[in-house]
Amino acid sequence: MKEILDIIVWGLFIFMLAMFIINFNRQQIKKHTDKLAEQEDTEDIKNEQNKGEKL
Repeated sequence: MKEILDIIVWGLFIFMLAMFIINFNRQQIKKHTDKLAEQEDTEDIKNEQNKGEKL
C-alpha cells in the first residue's frame, strides 16, 4: 500500500513540477516577445521621425 502511495505522490510532484516549468517558460517567452515588439515599435517611430527631418 505504501509503495502505491509513494508512486502517486511522486507522480503528482513530477506533474506539478513539469507544469510549473512549462508555464514559467511560457511567461518568459511572452515577456521577451513583448519587449522585442516594444523595441521594434520605438525603432519604427525613430525611423519615421528621421524621414520627416530629411524632408
